[in-house]
Amino acid sequence: MSTRRLRQLLRRPYWMVLIGLLVAGVVAGALLARQQTDTAPNLFGMAWRGTTNDARSILATLFGVQTTILTVVLSLNAPLIQSAANQYSPRLVPIYLQSAPLRRAIPLFALSSGYILSAVRELGVLDDASMRPRPVVSGAFILVLVALFFLVLCMIRTFRYMRVEHVLGLVQDSIAAATERLGRSCLAGLPLDSATTLPVPARAMVLRAPSSGYLAAVDLRRLAWCARRWGVRVRVDLPVGDHMDRGESVGWVAADDGGRVDARVLRGLAAALEISPAREPGSDPVFGLRILVDVANRALSSSSNDAYTARQALQQMRSVLRRLAALPSGDWNVVDADGRGRVSVMALRLRDLLLLAVDGPLLHGMGNPDVLEEVLRIALTVHQAARTGEDRDAAQALLERVLADASAHGGLGRERYQRLLIDAERVRVSFGGGDVLPYDGPVGHA
Repeated sequence: MSTRRLRQLLRRPYWMVLIGLLVAGVVAGALLARQQTDTAPNLFGMAWRGTTNDARSILATLFGVQTTILTVVLSLNAPLIQSAANQYSPRLVPIYLQSAPLRRAIPLFALSSGYILSAVRELGVLDDASMRPRPVVSGAFILVLVALFFLVLCMIRTFRYMRVEHVLGLVQDSIAAATERLGRSCLAGLPLDSATTLPVPARAMVLRAPSSGYLAAVDLRRLAWCARRWGVRVRVDLPVGDHMDRGESVGWVAADDGGRVDARVLRGLAAALEISPAREPGSDPVFGLRILVDVANRALSSSSNDAYTARQALQQMRSVLRRLAALPSGDWNVVDADGRGRVSVMALRLRDLLLLAVDGPLLHGMGNPDVLEEVLRIALTVHQAARTGEDRDAAQALLERVLADASAHGGLGRERYQRLLIDAERVRVSFGGGDVLPYDGPVGHA
């Protein structure tokens, strides 16, 4: 198992819980199957009495009932996931699968299934055809009822996933977790300098991808440690989220002494690139931003025509951009004590993320007032959170673009346009600019 897979398993120990409850059920079923006395009533009354064959028959029936119910429920969840993928974005499927309420009920079914199967096996090896108390049957009824009760609760909670606010909230939570993890585990404590450049030396060697897939993450701490240890400088020319083929050039490596870099060193440096067959929102905040863009674009399509859903997605983008602005802007450049770059990894700047967020909605919205008003707020948020003049200039350019779109498409009435101008004036004042020009659009704006 790779280090990345192990970290994911420890961060989301769902399978460990599932296997643990399955084992617990197997052990409990085997122990209770051997228990054939019940001298006094307990909380649930006297144990059921019968032969081993009768007990096995009842347990087999219980197992069939719970399996059938679980299968039906799973089949009902599939259309819900498919509907969300078609309506909002197919990239929402991993988020649905990771946070679906049904996942909380499945471990209880694993517990009861392990219990029943183990009990049936144990009763089959007992040489006893007499009528005796069988507490194992009572225990099976209790476990199955508890599992079904939690299943009903989870099905009720599943209906919340039909609300767009909840869907967007799931994406927002995923982006927040990925951003916090990136800042805490990958970038925190490293000597970074976005202004440092790492020019390509004359005798640089190609750094090749160790396998095919998406660049899920770069272990920057490990990459910098290995580069110092082996006396090399490294540049990764692909940002996190890009696809690569095995053996494809993803950057370059150069030795400090100008000599050739050993193949073993190249393999060791490439091992710091974590490659996945699919992009995961939990480890790539930019991918989560793209999901929000998908939701906005689909809501603005001619088939949906749901401008308010697009506006809600843009509101979430505003929060995401504010959060991403806290990360180091531009390339991740790790420097040595002398200020020279040791490792450089390509990363998106805040202005790149801004264009990614608004280009699609502005194109599909075609002057929609809900979209324009929310994009103005995004421009204000980015300008306030920006750390560089280029990022603030991008926010200023976005303001001008919003006003140009509002005037060009002619879809706003005079009053709505005036309100947009007032909002734009507030934004421009916060930028430190001048006044917004008064309305000079055609009188025929409807």
